[in-house]
Amino acid sequence: MALTLCFISKLAFAQTLEGSIKSQSGEGIALANIRVLNTSIGTTADRDGHFILTLSAGNYQLAVSAVGFASQTGAVVVAEGRATQADFILQENTAQLSEVIVSADKVEAQLQKTPLAVTALTAKEIENYRIWSISDLTALSPSAFTIEHGNSTASTFLNIRGALGFTNEQAVATYVDGVYQFDFFSAPFNFNNIERIEILRGPQGTLYGRNAFSGVVNVITKKPSNQATGRAEISIGDYGQQRYNTAVSLPLVKNKFFVGFGGQLNKRGAVYENPTLNDKDFDSRRSLNGFVNLRYLASENWAFDFTLRSESNKDAGSFPWVATDSIALNAPYQAFGNFPNTERISNTNASFTARHYGQKFNFTSQTSGIKFHGWYPDQFDFDFTPARFISGDNDTEQQQITEELRFSSPTTAQTWKWTIGSFLFFEKTNTVGKTYFGEDYALFDPSAPYSSITNGKRNNRGVAFFGQATYSVSEKFDLTVGARYDTEHRERTENNEFEKGGIVTPLTADTTVQRDFSAFTPKVILSFKLNEATMVFASYAKGFRVGGFNVNSRAFPSYDPEKSDNYEIGIKNDLLDRKLRLNLTAFYFQQKDQQVTTSKDGINYATLNVGDMNNFGVEAELSALPVRNLQIDWTASTSSSEYARLPLFDFATLAVKDYKGNHAIYNPKFQSMLAAQYTVPFKSSKQKLAVFVRGEYRYTGEYQLNFENTESQKGYSIINARAGLTSTHFDLALWGRNLNDARYLGWGTFGSYMLGAPRMVGMTLSVKI
Repeated sequence: MALTLCFISKLAFAQTLEGSIKSQSGEGIALANIRVLNTSIGTTADRDGHFILTLSAGNYQLAVSAVGFASQTGAVVVAEGRATQADFILQENTAQLSEVIVSADKVEAQLQKTPLAVTALTAKEIENYRIWSISDLTALSPSAFTIEHGNSTASTFLNIRGALGFTNEQAVATYVDGVYQFDFFSAPFNFNNIERIEILRGPQGTLYGRNAFSGVVNVITKKPSNQATGRAEISIGDYGQQRYNTAVSLPLVKNKFFVGFGGQLNKRGAVYENPTLNDKDFDSRRSLNGFVNLRYLASENWAFDFTLRSESNKDAGSFPWVATDSIALNAPYQAFGNFPNTERISNTNASFTARHYGQKFNFTSQTSGIKFHGWYPDQFDFDFTPARFISGDNDTEQQQITEELRFSSPTTAQTWKWTIGSFLFFEKTNTVGKTYFGEDYALFDPSAPYSSITNGKRNNRGVAFFGQATYSVSEKFDLTVGARYDTEHRERTENNEFEKGGIVTPLTADTTVQRDFSAFTPKVILSFKLNEATMVFASYAKGFRVGGFNVNSRAFPSYDPEKSDNYEIGIKNDLLDRKLRLNLTAFYFQQKDQQVTTSKDGINYATLNVGDMNNFGVEAELSALPVRNLQIDWTASTSSSEYARLPLFDFATLAVKDYKGNHAIYNPKFQSMLAAQYTVPFKSSKQKLAVFVRGEYRYTGEYQLNFENTESQKGYSIINARAGLTSTHFDLALWGRNLNDARYLGWGTFGSYMLGAPRMVGMTLSVKI
């Protein structure tokens, strides 16, 4: 057995847990990390691999990890007044797959024993896949597809199981260290100091609430500890790519007070050129971000965390759109607007988390604040041609405060495991939107040039109450039931102005619209352990996306929430002594009252609840070590989406037409990713030197670009590669993205089109201490 747990009774008054961490050859593994899940307790093994922990009596899960070895998790029973011994034998990570810990249910648990369709990307996988931002997540989880609708760090939508949002209300909720990111543009654009990324597929409304409509992305950063670590990374590549990354973690007071901090500078030169402006460097990017993590362990029962994260971006050429798909494909990476399209963003998140671990219950309080500002120092072209027809300028300032309180069953709970809590938020947003009708617009309106201005203020607040409980009917059979009730008050005040020749004339006085929204989102899960290596589950879950307001629409001032239902069955397998991991899921996903921007007359457009979409699909995830040093990973998903109702305006008949039977947009019929990495370690190397070579093949099937299904992107393939050296203190990797230089429409709808990223190559050097 890879893991042996021996329980030795001794006459002792303290509940002492002693143990050893050894390799298969019997050598102690120095500095191995031992952590007790769902507690603040942990330690590091000494030079001989021995460790000691003091715990109260009860049942615990220990997670053990060490550099170069496959991590393991084992159950330990600590008896009252007796010492317990737990001995772990770790295999090298080229011979066995690591066990992965996730917090998808807001408590730590083993991935393979969590009855959800969830993908977890560990820090090592994030490095291997060269994941720098959300835009790199396509196909790394089944049914996950990212759409870069602009050439800026904030212009990414995430589609899971065919649900995509064009409003600021997401279809996929994003959380960073438990903090909800309200809008897609306030999510972390460039990843830094990430421990893992969890992608939960299907509605997660019970524990995550609003806008966890088709899934959740959980970003968990690395936390400081007793072990002092540091990392510096430099990446360079073509198109002027530069990425400088640092992260440091160290104890200020051993076993008590820890700090982590770091920063990142991310730059890229132009992919696009603009012949209209004679600009060869149209769409350059620059991003600077930093973080500070403070952690204080007041006792074995209390832990406090403070996190501050901030990012500032300057992206020129943020919307390099062209007017037709043929222009995008036949004049690749050219834009023809009259303005630099520079987008500026500053985004700061701060959170304070207090955790109590008790014998009766655990408690978590998390308070967070987000401050966001996005603006355009110059205008952005909105007709995508050399003519000066229409351009725009937006300025958005947003602030949010949230508070989440959770009580959960104690760490030692066995038969009943439960979580109850509440979530409270306040949000304020100020926007100024300006549309410029340039001198060439006089062709349509002789009074041009002029501008229209909309000033808006948004005040929202909401509260939610939720609970979820798992009852172990037997050692193998679990029943989970959960429910959540959200209620939200939304208020928007706006006025309109007209500007010509530098003179601003008010058109409308302040108009305020208010609405209350509420939702009930239940969940039921049945799971059955066939044996220690295999679990099957079936579930039903409901999600909702909150309603909102239409700017400058008298006929349709607001729209209703969108609802979703998800039915799924799945099986999870760890086979062949954890050399093969195979997870399969089949789902039926329903969207009801889908929010679609459309028109009733072909002139006035607004977001309306006009769509009901059904999607059947199958998802597969596989990781295998067929021979020593070779790891193969594969994901695949199918989608058979079809609208049961979709009334849209048809310009051919000048009437509303039901596009029933059409397919969902940006939802590939088939999607797959195959990765293989071969590593050759040098056994005699004291620095654990190894060389590796890695290849990735991603296939994206046909997907629709518009709701009418008159435009589509045919299936295409992308090849990525990575090769280099790893060691204890440095890594060197050469990498290539889209090496076959596939040309495809990453965005194309509403008369705007943009190609996906071209071939890119580069090198990354990392130094570790």
